[in-house]
Parts: sequence; C-alpha cells; structure tokens
Amino acid sequence: MSATCAIITAARMGLRHNIMKPLLALNGSTVVKNAVQTLRQAGCDPLIVVSGRNSNDLIRHLGRKEVVHVINSDFNKTDMFHSFILGLTEAPAEAELIYFLPADVPLMNSESLLAMERYMVSHPECHILRPSRRGSVGHPVLLRRQAADFMLSWRGEGGLREAMAEYPGVSSLLELDDEGMQLDVDRKDDFECFLAYAEAQAQLRPVNCHADIILGRDKPFFNSLLADLLRQIDATGSLSTACAAQGISYSNGWKSIKSAEIQFGFDLLESTRGGRGGGVSHLTKQARELLARYDRLEAQINRLCNENMQEYFGSLN
Repeated sequence: MSATCAIITAARMGLRHNIMKPLLALNGSTVVKNAVQTLRQAGCDPLIVVSGRNSNDLIRHLGRKEVVHVINSDFNKTDMFHSFILGLTEAPAEAELIYFLPADVPLMNSESLLAMERYMVSHPECHILRPSRRGSVGHPVLLRRQAADFMLSWRGEGGLREAMAEYPGVSSLLELDDEGMQLDVDRKDDFECFLAYAEAQAQLRPVNCHADIILGRDKPFFNSLLADLLRQIDATGSLSTACAAQGISYSNGWKSIKSAEIQFGFDLLESTRGGRGGGVSHLTKQARELLARYDRLEAQINRLCNENMQEYFGSLN
C-alpha cells in the first residue's frame, strides 16, 4: 500500500449545545478523536489537524504526540479550502495518497478507507477518488500526490469542489456501503441519525486494551500524562505553553516535574531565564533516555495486552 497521510480541517467549526462540534461526545470519545482513530487504523501517518477557532482547546484535547497541528489564524476570513491548503503544506513529500476530511464527518470505517486505497493502487490513472453510496457522494476525498500539487498551485475562485472540477486528471467515484461517509454533525436534522448510527457502529468494533505505565515508589510519580507533558515542553520550549496544551495549571505541572526529579535523582529540564520571549526549557539527556525507555516498555506491555486480549476478553467480540 502507498504511503498515506490525512488532513482534518476544523478551523471554522462552530458550536452545538455550547460545545465545539469536534469535541462533542461520541461513543465514549469525541467526534474528532473518532475520526483520528479511524484514520490511524487505516494506516494514515501523519494525521494533520487544521484548527482556528478555539484552536487551543482542540490542541489540548488531541495532544501533540500523534497529531500534527496547524493553525489557520485567518479562519474568520478564509474558507475550508484555505485550511486544507495549509494542512497540505505540512504533508510529507513521500505521501503518495492524501485524505481530506472535515472534522464533523467522522463516521466512515477503516475498511472503507482501505478499499479506497486499494482502488487507487489498482487504478493508477485515477488521481481523485470520492466515495458514494446509492448515488450520493460522501467523505473523505482521497487525492494522489499529483492532484494535491495541483491544489497547492491552483489560483481559481471557489473552494475544493471547484478546484477538483478544474483538475485535468481523472476523478472517480467508488460505491461503498458505508452510511457513515454521508453523515455529519453540522446539519440539525442529521444529528440524531448521526448519534444513532454511531452507537450501532460502536457495537461492531472489537474491544481492545492498552496499558498506562505508572512508575512509583511509595506513591506514583510518573505516568503517560507526565511523559506527554515532557514531550510538549520539548516541542514548544516552554513549560507554561506545554501545561496549557495539556489542560493543567503551571503550578501542578511544575510540581509534578520536580517530584519526579526527586524520585529519579536527576533533572528532567534545562531552563534559561529572561530574554524578550521569556524563559526557555528543554529536556535533559537523562530525560530523553527516560522517555525512550518508557516508550519501549509501554510498547512491549501493549503487545502483551494484545496477545492475551482474546484469552481474557474474547467473549466480548
């Protein structure tokens, strides 16, 4: 299968019931996490999420470990196509296939995505593929690299639909029996149908498990949340920014790190003070090695979980 990435746009997503639509509860998770999980199951990497309105909430909700975040600072003045182009500029050059999906259409299943990829592999003349069901077109759109490059250079008026109409290459529809590709949370009359369909689909998905590795002595002092906080600090160079992205107070983040440093017996951060932009923080060499070991242990234990899942919980699937 070709290297595949995905772009999810959520820059202009409004509210429903006073909650940002991508953050609406869905099957014990949220709308946007459901989309991310499905795309991940289909092998998409990286997953690029373009936010604008309430971008901090979305970044904090998804974290930075498995998602590339792009912010459309002009979301009030631009359309979804502009957000798509911003995401497209972050797509790696080796990605031969690129999915595009609005964040409020998250209910496609991974089998349908893989079917679309197989179609593109077996039909190299096709550069743009859209799913359809009973003659009605749905999401996501799957673009070959040549079509994506055309979108990057397109200067016409209108959005993605107009750009695809102008593309000189072959565009195709693939008939799939996947109602979730046509449902979204944007239209009020579809919302109840959306929730009912999501609940029914949840029962069809296999139960899985994963482990949260907690290190401690008399009391726990290090877990996956603190590991993610350290990664955020390394990515942003700022403890305060990392704490905001993780949804915790600066004081709690600082105390957690200091407590862990006492228990480990070495510093986790190297910090400099002052300057126009304030202080800067980076991980120490020992902290990087700690995270590497933690990740290896987590992966090994999760493999063990998956290997024994059938024995203990197979009756649930």
